[in-house]
Amino acid sequence: MKRSFLFTAITFLTLFIGLISFSPLTDANLVDDVLSQTNKFRKSKGLPALIINEDLNAIAQKHSINMAKKKVGFGHGGFSQRESQARKKVKPLYRFAENVAYGVTTGKQVVTMWKNSSGHRRNMLGRYKYIGIGIARDRQGRIFYTQVFAG
Repeated sequence: MKRSFLFTAITFLTLFIGLISFSPLTDANLVDDVLSQTNKFRKSKGLPALIINEDLNAIAQKHSINMAKKKVGFGHGGFSQRESQARKKVKPLYRFAENVAYGVTTGKQVVTMWKNSSGHRRNMLGRYKYIGIGIARDRQGRIFYTQVFAG
C-alpha cells in the first residue's frame, strides 16, 4: 500500500511538473512579440519604433483582463476612462488610440489582423511615441489583446 501510494505520488508530481514547465509562449514573451511585430511594421513604413511604457501596459492589461473575465464586453467600452488614466501618466498627451483583438496565439498573428483592418492599421502607424500592451486569457484559454498608443 505504501509503495503504491509513493509510486502514484511520484507519477503525479512528475506529470504536474511536466505540465507546468511546458509553456511554449508566456504572456511576457507574447507582449515582446506584439511589440516587436508592431515596431517591425512601423519600421517598414519609415516610422520610429514605439517605446514601451509600463503605465500604459497597466492600463492595457487591465482592459484585457476585464474582457477575458467578461467584466466588459469585447471592444472599446470604457475607452474614455483609459484615455483619462493615460493623461494622468503620460505628459504631454496629445493623441491616444487603442487596438483590441482576441483568439489568435502569436504576436505576428494579432499584428497581421490589425494590419488588415484600416482603423487598427492607422493606429499602429500613427504619430505616437509610446505603447502599452496587455494580454489576458479567459477560462477557455483564449487570449485577449489590448494595445494603447500615446503621443
